[in-house]
Amino acid sequence: CLIVAAQSGYRWGYSLLFLQVILVPILFFAQELTIRLGVYTQQGHTACIKKHYGCYWSTFAATLLVLECIAAMMSEVSGIAAVGELWGLSRTLATFVSAFIIIFTVFFFRYSQIEVIGVVLGLFELTFVLTMFLFKPGLMEVFEGASTLHDDPRFLSLVTANIGAVIMPWMIYFQQSAVVARGMVTAEDVRQERSATLLGSILTQLVMIGALVSLAAARSKAKNIKTVVDIVDAMAPVLGWQVSR
Repeated sequence: CLIVAAQSGYRWGYSLLFLQVILVPILFFAQELTIRLGVYTQQGHTACIKKHYGCYWSTFAATLLVLECIAAMMSEVSGIAAVGELWGLSRTLATFVSAFIIIFTVFFFRYSQIEVIGVVLGLFELTFVLTMFLFKPGLMEVFEGASTLHDDPRFLSLVTANIGAVIMPWMIYFQQSAVVARGMVTAEDVRQERSATLLGSILTQLVMIGALVSLAAARSKAKNIKTVVDIVDAMAPVLGWQVSR
């Protein structure tokens, strides 16, 4: 999703900034629905589909989810491998190390521990909020850019990509299963989870905004944005190579 936000800023400046803000309530309501489903049915998403629509549609949905998760994992691991290369590891070694850590974590840590690890690692993405301010984009330039829309098919394609990067199928399945696994059954549980979900939605889009604004401000210094390395190269002239990594 960071690559999508970075490409949005690099290719179209601040034009997709307001979209990131609009996606905050959409992301929240999509996840909030899974909270209520999980609490009041005490079933995961696939089980709910099976109960109401039958085995065929639940299998179909689960198969699509598996394929989407495989593609997402490939994308995530390729990003980790690219970061590993920045620190001197070969792509192959970085891939195997990341795969080993993921497998080890899944098999040897409890869910609550994995949740904490995920949150801690995810907070590092807030770095893009800091870089957004370090680039010091002009407020009027940002506002004017954000108010500019385009009818270019490539622009509309990135609009779709941004929506898809934020509202992902596995996210819906995961949150509903997590609610059931954590034994949430009361109205107070729902309120607390709603608050946490709202905070998470805001932070998620804040990271997307940070990446978009950072790369929009750095676009004159970038040749292209296709990989993690390209993001580092774009930010290096202002932040320095070491800080950008």
